[in-house]
Amino acid sequence: MKKIRFLSLILTVSILFSLCVSSAGAFDSEIVSSKTVQAKAAILVDMDTDYVMYDLNAHEKMYPASITKVMTAALTLDAVSEGKLSLDEIITAGPTAWQGLDTSSSNQNIQVGEQMSVKDLLYCLMVASANEAANILAVAVAGSIDNFVAMMNAKAAELGCTGTHFVNPDGMPDNDHYTTAYDLYLIGKYAMQNETFRTIVKTPEYYVEPTNMNGNRRHFFNTNGLLSNKKYAGYYYENCIGIKTGSTDSAGYCLLSAAEKDGQRLIAVVLGCENPKDAQGNIQRLQFSESSSLLKWGFENFSVHTILDATSPVAEVPVTLSSDSDYVSVVVDGTLEAQLPNDVTSDDFQWSTDLPDSVEAPVHAGDKLGTLTVLLDGKPYGTVDLVAVNSVERSALLAAKQTLINVVHSWQFILGATLAIALILFLVIFFRVRPMRRSRYGGRRSGKHSSNYRGRR
Repeated sequence: MKKIRFLSLILTVSILFSLCVSSAGAFDSEIVSSKTVQAKAAILVDMDTDYVMYDLNAHEKMYPASITKVMTAALTLDAVSEGKLSLDEIITAGPTAWQGLDTSSSNQNIQVGEQMSVKDLLYCLMVASANEAANILAVAVAGSIDNFVAMMNAKAAELGCTGTHFVNPDGMPDNDHYTTAYDLYLIGKYAMQNETFRTIVKTPEYYVEPTNMNGNRRHFFNTNGLLSNKKYAGYYYENCIGIKTGSTDSAGYCLLSAAEKDGQRLIAVVLGCENPKDAQGNIQRLQFSESSSLLKWGFENFSVHTILDATSPVAEVPVTLSSDSDYVSVVVDGTLEAQLPNDVTSDDFQWSTDLPDSVEAPVHAGDKLGTLTVLLDGKPYGTVDLVAVNSVERSALLAAKQTLINVVHSWQFILGATLAIALILFLVIFFRVRPMRRSRYGGRRSGKHSSNYRGRR
């Protein structure tokens, strides 16, 4: 890389560049290294930047239990958005409503032949975690549970999930039904883009009016203890905005949660928690306490830091073919910011530039001339563009001169000139030799005629 001269200039662009990395563990941070979570796997991610604040076995395959229903709800709402279903459409529970289920699993006792709207089925699915609602919605969307499962796996692959495979829409145990904490983040983030989904998953309680086969009004509470104290007291977290619980003997206690504070949105996943009893015999629901602790830790210990801004060094790159200026000033394209633990500052970063030895005029303000790579502990952390601050006009005279020089030094010109010179030399030699040959021939004929003449005297 070329050594360049640094200047201090006023940054004239104001584009925010969010620098994201795969994990907070990319740097030495006491805040990150000291954080622990009582779960088999966990992850905490900024929903808007995909910045990973915390990672515990986030790519190991785990059983998701009822968190599976997030994908079921997302695909159902995709069908609504595409006009294939409507929220008010009445669905009749078919013979597969209880396929693979028993009455001991989480349900709302929706019977075969019972009619309920798509909206109410979604609330049963996501608030009460009703397994039969998952089967009913799967058939409504795809015609069969098998077809719907194929859609689930296709969508997971589309979202970038590499450790996920579904075999049912409800999350009942199966050796071939698995995912990862990171994949659940991707699925949760996708689902949270839908406004209806966001409304449903943050609802503390819900009522379903009597149906054709149930004369009673159904009333149930959200299984997510972070949303209220009505089902599980003592775990309420005021910033929580969803998303879904899950628990089976094989999966343990799990929670995919989301929270929002001061415009920042985080998603946490904890998988495989245990629920031990304290000294008084009270059950400790770690899926809730560990999730809220993780979310609070993220909000409290991470913030956006400016790494490069208007006061940051910039460079000058030599310019050719211009009579106005010999250099063009180069700066970072916008303000370079990164979400970091609070014990990491911009002073901990280094950077290196990749710029050409020179550029030809014309150069326009905003033209990309190179890149700047931000380094932390010698490892690349992110790359941004370097752009020209000012414009430099092209000199027509210098450009013409350079064009002539380029032509003269081109191999085509050299070859042509060589061939032309060779041709000229050939012609000169040819036309010089030819008269000499004629002169010699004529002299020999005259001499011979004179010496051998036999005419009369």
